[in-house]
Amino acid sequence: MLNALSDNKKRRIVFTVLVYIFMPAIFVAAGAFIYSINEIDGDTRSRFKENMEIMARKYKKNTDVNIKDLLSIVQFTSDLHSLGELRSPENLASVFSKMDRDFDHVFEDIGILGEDGKHLAYVGPHDLLEMDYSKEEWFLDVMENGVTVSDVFLGYRRSPHFIIAIKKENGKQTWVMRVTVNVFLFSSLLDNIRLGRTGEVFIVNSEGVLQTRSLTHGAILQKVDDALLRSISTGADGSFKRELQGVVFDYTIARLTSKSDWWLVVQREERELNQALRTRTANYALLFGVCVLLLAGAAVLGLRLLLAQVEKIDMEKTLLNDQVIQSQKLAAIGQLSAGIAHEINNPLAIIGEEAGWLQDLLKRETMARFAEIDEFHDSLREIVTQAGRCREITHKLLSFARKMDSTIRDVDMHTLVSEVVGMREREATLNNISIVKEFASDLPIIHSEPSLLRQVLLNLLNNAIDAIHGGGRITISVSKLSEGGITVSISDTGIGIPKENLDKIFDPFFTTKEPGRGTGLGLSICHGIIQKLGGEISVHSQPGEGTTFIINLPQEAPADIR
Repeated sequence: MLNALSDNKKRRIVFTVLVYIFMPAIFVAAGAFIYSINEIDGDTRSRFKENMEIMARKYKKNTDVNIKDLLSIVQFTSDLHSLGELRSPENLASVFSKMDRDFDHVFEDIGILGEDGKHLAYVGPHDLLEMDYSKEEWFLDVMENGVTVSDVFLGYRRSPHFIIAIKKENGKQTWVMRVTVNVFLFSSLLDNIRLGRTGEVFIVNSEGVLQTRSLTHGAILQKVDDALLRSISTGADGSFKRELQGVVFDYTIARLTSKSDWWLVVQREERELNQALRTRTANYALLFGVCVLLLAGAAVLGLRLLLAQVEKIDMEKTLLNDQVIQSQKLAAIGQLSAGIAHEINNPLAIIGEEAGWLQDLLKRETMARFAEIDEFHDSLREIVTQAGRCREITHKLLSFARKMDSTIRDVDMHTLVSEVVGMREREATLNNISIVKEFASDLPIIHSEPSLLRQVLLNLLNNAIDAIHGGGRITISVSKLSEGGITVSISDTGIGIPKENLDKIFDPFFTTKEPGRGTGLGLSICHGIIQKLGGEISVHSQPGEGTTFIINLPQEAPADIR
């Protein structure tokens, strides 16, 4: 009976959730679906048209750049060489070879013509040296305007090509440099462009003659259909629809800047738009069905997620408690270390003084007769040296173990960084790791909390050492920020951090170290400390190339950092 009652309550809860939460959500989703279907058509057509216009602008720009580059090389070559140089067949052949090589063999030949339209010199595969071009349209145009890019034509060679020509005037002498462009290589720049399954890009002139190949309209020098020609003859860029052989096409045309009587045409079948409409409608229907399924299972999934989150929070709480206990232990060890360091300092001072006194005694003449006097000197020097090393170690230990009372004071980052590096330099050297310190010459004194900064730098330095296997380098750079303050970067040549982990690197309890080697709180604590000090910390890394942590500290830390 109790189980039945419990089941009834469960059913009532499920019914209540379905009626008051999921059913309204389903109705809203259904309404949104119906509304979206009505909006799909207009949006898809707008996107379709916009995409074609973007493509037209893009390939118009590319084509203009290609033509202008060809013009530039002809202009540059004609400026660089004198007529006397270019009239030499050997020199002209050398010039043409370099031009052709630099532009992927798009040029067929080159000619130098006098103002009478006859060749002064020619390099190329055709027998054109005796040809008279004085009546050719392109020659008349270049003589009048100084530069010309012709339409594609057959000419004497009876194969499609177009001409780029530049007129030059040297005193009383006028001459023309002409190069022939292989139109099939030029056309190949557009031949391989495909928009969807049916789209293509081609060029026509103002008379509707193809200047490049077209899958729909034919080969070079064939004319396009009259409907397309009428649209081009309006002289304005734009988009329109035309029917060709029972198929509806969408067109976007754009006039080239480098040659104003050429038009770049982007063409695509209308049926692709209809297919896109059907695809988007099907996607919305699928999305609606998925939403219904997700809503139906949301109660169970939500409960499971909630339980998992509670379990995760409990686990993090336990880890945090363990970390707090560990921190208390470390604090106690730090205080104990400070006490021991104080106690050791006194005997060390006495040892140093006594060794010095013994050295003074050995300097007396009466002691010079000892046969072992040199060994005494060597031993005493070693005692003084090792006592000095011990004193240096205890001073560093005292400096780092000093109570962190969150006191803001003047901080010399040059000194602080050197102290931290000194604590880890020996271990780094044993692991074949070099630590390079780079300090700018104009470092300011900042107002901050040195103990917290020391903790952050030591943590980052430890991580850098752990990240390097088999030897490497750690570089610590300190410089002045343009707006005031200090920037510190710590770079290593270690294994790096995977891209997917960079966004989580400062999260509490996140660690990539092996179990037992890290709690995942070090970088999180560093991040919190730097923020409390009014600064910023960021990380940049590439797997296999190393990691760089960058700390920016203000000139003045906040007054209350507790």
